[in-house]
Amino acid sequence: MAQDTPSAAPSTPDALKCAALAQLKLEDAPGGPAIISSAHLVEVPSTGLDQWIVIPSGYGSVAARIPTRIHAYCDVTGYVAPQNKFELKLPLPDDWNQKFFFTACGGFCGYLDGRRCNLGLARGYATVTGNGGHESVMGFDGVWAANAPELQEDFGWRSNHVVTLISKVIVTHYYGAPIKYSYMVGNSKGGQAVLMEAQRFPEDFDGLMPSAPVYDYTGRNTIAAAWFAQGITDGHGGSVITAETSQVVHNSVLEHCGAQSGVEEGLVTDPPACKWNPEMIACADGTQKRDCLNQKQVSAIKRLMSPATNSKGEVLWAYPYIPGTETQWGAWNYFGALSPGLPPRTANLDLPGQHMKYLADSKVRENIDALNFDFDRDPPTLERSRQIYDATSLDLRSFKAHGGKIVMWHGWADGAISATSSIGYNEGVTRLMGGRKQTEDFFRLFLIPGVHHGGGGPGLTEFDAFTALENWVEKGHAPDVLIAGRSTNGVVERSRPVFPYPILAHYSGHGDPRHADSFVPFDPSTH
Repeated sequence: MAQDTPSAAPSTPDALKCAALAQLKLEDAPGGPAIISSAHLVEVPSTGLDQWIVIPSGYGSVAARIPTRIHAYCDVTGYVAPQNKFELKLPLPDDWNQKFFFTACGGFCGYLDGRRCNLGLARGYATVTGNGGHESVMGFDGVWAANAPELQEDFGWRSNHVVTLISKVIVTHYYGAPIKYSYMVGNSKGGQAVLMEAQRFPEDFDGLMPSAPVYDYTGRNTIAAAWFAQGITDGHGGSVITAETSQVVHNSVLEHCGAQSGVEEGLVTDPPACKWNPEMIACADGTQKRDCLNQKQVSAIKRLMSPATNSKGEVLWAYPYIPGTETQWGAWNYFGALSPGLPPRTANLDLPGQHMKYLADSKVRENIDALNFDFDRDPPTLERSRQIYDATSLDLRSFKAHGGKIVMWHGWADGAISATSSIGYNEGVTRLMGGRKQTEDFFRLFLIPGVHHGGGGPGLTEFDAFTALENWVEKGHAPDVLIAGRSTNGVVERSRPVFPYPILAHYSGHGDPRHADSFVPFDPSTH
């Protein structure tokens, strides 16, 4: 694959202007102290820019390379005290769109990968990403947080804010002009980071695009993960669920719920209304067959699809797995590689031990793992963690008053965090704001059929939520619909409209059901 490479002409005016940024003093800058460690010009290959290791949805095409008119950019790296590393990519002045784009890291962060900047850079943005305030192994590694409360605070809420402040100083210095609009995007923990900005620093950004946000970071990593882990465990470090199990489940789910929009689509388009349960495909008389579930598997899947509760029946986590997510149970509920570049794992078995042992307290907590989590005693011990990592505040009034806009999206087939969690957050904000109208004029949620955690999956992975956000912020055009599609070799196989929650798309009864214009909006709240 072609890689972006340093320019071979370091003495050109553009190269000299870029290199001069290394001398910029940032000790007393807002958000600082900070330092720039390198600044050099980079040429963009004619084939375009690299995608990150996981190609995200939400920006239109999901091609392996990102086309762009940008031919070169100034690549700046540095850090904000104590360990908030960043990489900032600056288009040449004639190519800059006068806007700023922050893309947040996910998981437990701890890495700096400039490819995350490329979706914004390709559009002409001054684009930055950060490491979440620490260095660690990619994946769910919590060792960096052991006995390190300052790093925990940076990771939880501070890092992205101070990197934003410092980056904006660099941007305005480099271009000698103010930034017109600022945007932030992020998936999973990155989505949590986006919402944290809206809640704690409402004036940092004009437009926000959180996708699949793990805003209840403590609850998902500990309570929910332990609940799922204790359901799937085989008692020997593995899971009673397999890839074959998931396929059997998926076949049955589609048989019952693959035509919810009024036409057979092979996707679950309204999972909360799907009444599927694993007992429908239980093996008869305890027999073991390939096309049915044994009793341990039935029990495990019932647990996955049930809210987490304590011994009093009080709900501790309200967003269990839903029908359609079984296409992404791998690496979450049985051993498998989540994606290229990440270690193989069963995440629900791993997460509670890592989070509670290293991140929850200022000191390491001993003798912790998912299988000994106590749903009565352990949740009350997590209040410190909730104060640091959770972006659960529903009060977005200051962000709205600032003129900010939010386009949130979530894939219905997300196997990491159920899309119903985003519904829960949206509905909570709606109640606080005083109703749907007061919320929809600054915050809209889109639920995309068949899409996994941030992208990929069997469904409609190609849609451009980010351009919709730009048009809302800059032109006042509120997004009433996204057109989501799926293509092969550049040819669109199918498309359909996705309306803001709670509106669903139903087949009109006329036209090709593979075409978006054959669907009409249906508002279940009015029926």
